[in-house]
Amino acid sequence: MKNNYDKKNPFILLVYFVMGLLTISCSDNERMDMVTTNNTLPNLSLYSPTDGGKNTVLTLYGAHFGTSLDSIQVTVNSKAAIVTGVFGNKITTTVQEGSGSGPVKVFIPQGDSILKLTYKTPFQYFRQAVVSTYAGAYVPTSVTQKVDTTLMQSVFWKPSSMAFGKDGGLYVIEDDDHDIRLLKDGTVQTFLRADATNGLIYRITDITFSPDKDTMYIANDVNGSGKAHLVVVPWNKDHYDVTQIKAIWQDTPVLGSGITDVAVHPITGEIICVAYSNAMIYEYDAKNRQMVATGVQLPNGSGGTATNVKIRSIIFDSSGSTVYMSSQARNVIYKGHYDMDSGKFFDLQVWVGQYGVSGYTDGQGSDARLMQPFKMDMDSLGNIYVAVAQAHRIAKISSDGTMTTFTGTGKSGTTDGALDKAQFNYPMGLKFGPDGAMYISEYWNHKIRKIEDD
Repeated sequence: MKNNYDKKNPFILLVYFVMGLLTISCSDNERMDMVTTNNTLPNLSLYSPTDGGKNTVLTLYGAHFGTSLDSIQVTVNSKAAIVTGVFGNKITTTVQEGSGSGPVKVFIPQGDSILKLTYKTPFQYFRQAVVSTYAGAYVPTSVTQKVDTTLMQSVFWKPSSMAFGKDGGLYVIEDDDHDIRLLKDGTVQTFLRADATNGLIYRITDITFSPDKDTMYIANDVNGSGKAHLVVVPWNKDHYDVTQIKAIWQDTPVLGSGITDVAVHPITGEIICVAYSNAMIYEYDAKNRQMVATGVQLPNGSGGTATNVKIRSIIFDSSGSTVYMSSQARNVIYKGHYDMDSGKFFDLQVWVGQYGVSGYTDGQGSDARLMQPFKMDMDSLGNIYVAVAQAHRIAKISSDGTMTTFTGTGKSGTTDGALDKAQFNYPMGLKFGPDGAMYISEYWNHKIRKIEDD
């Protein structure tokens, strides 16, 4: 039987010929935006998104861009962006820090000249908080790998509490170890080795400074060995002189445990600690040069006296009349008041979280849940930020006791970037720096992270 598609049939041959032309034409159209020709000028259509901040990825659409990554330039408000891809009809690029709002321009070589194209819609730049790694090269496998060098090449071991000194340096305690590291002028150095203090201190738990920053205060867990709960290091000309370290609170066996916190009142300069086992507040008696019990103990969830609270942070508001304390062991934030005239604490209550209940839930007051809250600090608006170690998050608490997640996905990791994408691994230390940025120490990432507006 004769084949209906006999190629000798003239009509069939004509059909094949026309279809071939259409196929060639379609192929040319598909390739048109992949190759820049001398007689086809590039043009623009749109880009997305039209607003954003540092590290925003822009996708620019048009035609005849070519494929040469090295030849294309893009600017946002006259500041060069990083071109990451050129695909003929599409360009991908990254907005740089501080670009500002303004036109998006594309510069494309055309023979001996440069063709400048401008999108009609200007880019709207806004500042946004981003998380970055400030110091720490990698995750070490042992304490012996610690390295003093530049910020990004240094190696830490379980960094925890930290504070900024008179010299602008960031002093970081390495928990479960015996050192204080100093981050200053782009380098990391070992400031103090506790095992070089003739047994005065051994396991350092907290650090802070007097209001004028002329004195450094260091809390010590005597359970880890050490003869004192609290020592001071004075400022000497241009540095804190560790050779002059001395105890102002000797080991008190009746406490049955060490001190995990130390705070200084921002106005009166009063030195304050809370004992781990009996939840008693102690203040420094300057006349007799010793820490004395105030008789005020933190409450538990039912109105009785708390025990084994392990207070990790004590901060005051700007007026010095309201105090906040974080309890790692009981998973709560306390709030109370302080009378500067009498030097007395009163009305101390569980403010956020539920005493003895672990978890992580955003909410107000007792509806919120915390998992080992550690260091806290307060911004200029009165909001409190707390490192919630076991939840791998930084929480924000407003003045009415409402807690929300500020950053951290809840899964451990080292991801930098936008607040909703960043990951942490057991954050412990938290402090606002002189530059307004937030610094966070991570116990298990062995790093110092930084949160700032781009």
